Formats: sequence, C-alpha cells, structure tokens
Amino acid sequence: MNILIAGGSGFIGAELVKVLQLHHKVTVLGRNISTLQKKFSKEIDKITWSNLSQLNATSFEAVINLCGYNIAQSRWTDAIKKKLIDSRVNTNKALISWLISQVAKPHFICANAVGIYGLQNNEDPRPLDENSAINVEHPIDFLSEIGVAWQNALLPAVDDGIRVTTTRFGVVLKKRAGMLKKLELGFYFGMGSVLGSGKQIISWVHIQDVIDSLIFLLNNPQLTGAFNITSPNPVSQDEFASTFAHIIKRPLFLRVPGFFVKMLLGEMGECLLLKGQRVIPTRLRELGYQFKYPTLSEALKQEYTART
Repeated sequence: MNILIAGGSGFIGAELVKVLQLHHKVTVLGRNISTLQKKFSKEIDKITWSNLSQLNATSFEAVINLCGYNIAQSRWTDAIKKKLIDSRVNTNKALISWLISQVAKPHFICANAVGIYGLQNNEDPRPLDENSAINVEHPIDFLSEIGVAWQNALLPAVDDGIRVTTTRFGVVLKKRAGMLKKLELGFYFGMGSVLGSGKQIISWVHIQDVIDSLIFLLNNPQLTGAFNITSPNPVSQDEFASTFAHIIKRPLFLRVPGFFVKMLLGEMGECLLLKGQRVIPTRLRELGYQFKYPTLSEALKQEYTART
C-alpha cells in the first residue's frame, strides 16, 4: 500500500513508520522538513503541511492521523486546553478537506483516546467498550470533550463516503517513552508511589499491540467505526505501581495523597492520575485479534527484562 502518516514523529508514529516501511511505501507528513529529515531515512518520503495541497491524494490507499499535542506536557491552562483540542481537530479537518477536494477515498484511520468515554468513579466496576454510551452533547469532563471534538471532526469524511476508522488508545507502554518515561527515574530511585486511593483504573496497551492492531485494521479496510486499542486486562493504579516496582526490582512504599496531586497539577493531575476508566477492546477480540502482551506483567517484562 501507499500510506500517508500524519504525526509520524511521535513515539507511536515513529514505531509504526519503522514497521510499515518494510512492506509499504510510506510518506510522513509533519510541520518541519528538517525535523522529518533528521528523524526518518532517505527511503521515507516527507512533506510538510504547507505543501499538502500539492500532494496527489488519490495515490494513497490509506491515511493515518496520529497528530495531537501531548496531553501530559504541561498544566492545563485555557491556552493549553485550546492547543490540545486544536492540534487534533484542525489536522483532521485539513486532511479531510484535502481528500474531499481531490475526490480521494482512502481508508482514513484517526487516533483518539479512551478518555472519550468520560472518567469513572473509582468504585465503578463497569467495563466500557465500543458500545458504551458517550455524552456527545455534553461531555462530562475535559478528556471526554477532547475525544468528542476529535471524533466529530471526522463527520465530513464519513458523509463523503470515506471509510473512517477511529482508534481509541489507552496508555501506551514503551520503555523511555510516554508515561513510562515519566515514571522510570522516580521508580529506579525507589520513589515510586501509589497515587491517591490507588483504585483508579488504568487502561493500558503495549506498543507492539498498538502497532499490530493498526496493521490489522490497515489490512482490513472494511473495519470502520471505533476500536478500543487497549489490553483486555486494565489494572488499578495501585496494581500498576506495584507490578512496575516488582519488575524493575525496586521498593514501593510511598503514597501521594490525592489533594497534593491536585494542588501540584490541577485538573490535569485529577483527570490523568486520580481517575480513570475500565476500557476493554471488545471489537478487536471479537474479530480474532490476539494480543501479544495481554497482561501488565508480560508487557513490562518485555520492556525491562527482555531487552538490553
């Protein structure tokens, strides 16, 4: 296939490009050509957003949009909130407008996140899947607001007859990347901790299952709509912290009160660290996808003991 990837410089995108280039023609779309040239080999075609209109949209069998400003980059001020939404919505709008203007109908795969379901009460045992209700009219928290806006930006593509697949990612686990990168130093120095009650649920997924899931969807373009890209076994934050500490052979004896997290990080800390949701990948499993790392222990062992 001839595949265009927007947001290929992120850790998911870079991993996906590395795998896809072995069997497909890949073009990476980004903001800065020099950054793309440093990041990717000469075999990878590169183009900037300012030159997108010059690209032949009908030549692509698939377009993948992984763009989005890092949700945990900084405290959520009004300006950051706008940037978080705009970086997701506006890239969708630009890509879809480009496709429609050239009467192109590739398989369009867009990232989203499990936050679209809204945060659950930490005592709520209900699993959420692709059939779970989403409050589209009145999102119940900011993470849900992002997810709904992100998803709604796809409607013009659906209306135009473009096959659209939405991937709702959980917390993606990869050594020295994403959430694990933020945790590693503290845990290695014995400063890992349980946050708040520790009962908040983390819906996670190993990077290899993210890549394999995306390839599974690419190979089956008839599979449209929403897909949860999460392990079938979400865990509490308490279990996550204790499993991580055990895998890297470090102690875990600290507990950070919830009020301190909220005082330090505000709404971002409350949404990302003190609450969560129990999301399961019903559609992928029903279609026969087999997770390579279905349990947290297996995923973390792969990252911290199987590699040198």
